[in-house]
Amino acid sequence: MITEYRLELSTLLSLLFGFLTVVSMVGVFLGDDAPSYLEFIVELGDPFGDWLTWLVVIAPVGLVVCVWWFYDYVKKTRELAKLIDTPSKAKFVRNMDDIEYLAWVLPMRFESQVIEKKKEFKL
Repeated sequence: MITEYRLELSTLLSLLFGFLTVVSMVGVFLGDDAPSYLEFIVELGDPFGDWLTWLVVIAPVGLVVCVWWFYDYVKKTRELAKLIDTPSKAKFVRNMDDIEYLAWVLPMRFESQVIEKKKEFKL
């Protein structure tokens, strides 16, 4: 199920962890010394209380993981598109293992594209 919504989840979680990273960094490192234009960010961190210090560590790690998850999804979809868009049946058969692996780790709609291409080549 997570695989089907990987793009949406990675985008949403990246935005969430990015927001938490900014709030925690401003809250911990600037705190009461924050300039007036950043006071609203400090106030956003107030509900976290003592947990704000932990967010300075957890939020950037979550951000890096989610951005990597998004990047990996985009990289695999581009690679699959490149492998599928070949007019040569021999080249398609030669790359079949990579194509089937990518179709397996990506959402079902990509597997459907692979099946259609196989039908086109009569495999």
